[in-house]
Amino acid sequence: MTRTGKATLWTVGAALALAILYDSFYIIRETQQGVLTHFGRIAPPVRQPGFHLKWPRPVSRVYKVDRRMQTMTDLPQELITEDQKSVLVDGYLLWRVVDPILFVEAIRTDENALEKLRDVYLSSVGIVVSNKAREAFIGLGLEHEEFDQASDQILERVAPVALANYGIEVMRAGVVEYTLPPENRPSVIQRMVSERARIASRYRAEGEEVAMRIEALAVNEHEKLVAEAHAEATVILGNAEAEAMALLGEAYREDPDFYEFIRALDSYDLIIDENTTLMLPADSELFRYLDSRAMPGSP
Repeated sequence: MTRTGKATLWTVGAALALAILYDSFYIIRETQQGVLTHFGRIAPPVRQPGFHLKWPRPVSRVYKVDRRMQTMTDLPQELITEDQKSVLVDGYLLWRVVDPILFVEAIRTDENALEKLRDVYLSSVGIVVSNKAREAFIGLGLEHEEFDQASDQILERVAPVALANYGIEVMRAGVVEYTLPPENRPSVIQRMVSERARIASRYRAEGEEVAMRIEALAVNEHEKLVAEAHAEATVILGNAEAEAMALLGEAYREDPDFYEFIRALDSYDLIIDENTTLMLPADSELFRYLDSRAMPGSP
């Protein structure tokens, strides 16, 4: 063998040795877990993050499994509801691998996992939606409790299958969009507009009823306050009149003649004015104080 041939052989041998050496170790990152196989058979336990050794291929192979939470979206499909109406449904899944050995044994890669989860999700959504009327999701009212219930029912169907068969924990599953085929939208939208108008009319009627009740209460309160004020005013007036009478009585007792004089003048003022003509006997009481000699204090 020539010197050139030997050099080439040594080069090939060194490259092969380096390739075998390079393939004899692997690194598991913090976000991963490793599953090692020997001749296609899984060799427990699960490899944790760090530096590890293995037999070179084809003897050993390592599968690195992402243990972070992952999302799966863009799951549209057209379904038939319980009332035989067509709807378009799109949803999501939030999942992570919790059993790497079962995961690798069943589906090996994330791409296969997405395909399996998609199939499980679509079948579960089909069962849930087909058992409900369209109005359970596209409601004409203001409440949508059944929408959340449907998401819970989808999760109840998807989670056990994914965990038992693939080692995947599905934490959330649900519907992100539930719409109508384009040809069905105008009629449903018109129904929704009519229903909203009916609800608005009901709210206005309830508001008017409440306003009338408040107004009636206000009127009643006003009348009550007026009556209480009138009663209080009557009491005050009665007390004032009583006090005035008491003062008059006291004044009468102090000077009876002057009191009679004042009362007589009041009588004159009530019955006599500039257009009054009286024809009375000379000894009438009305003439008593017309004579200045009869005035109180006259000599």
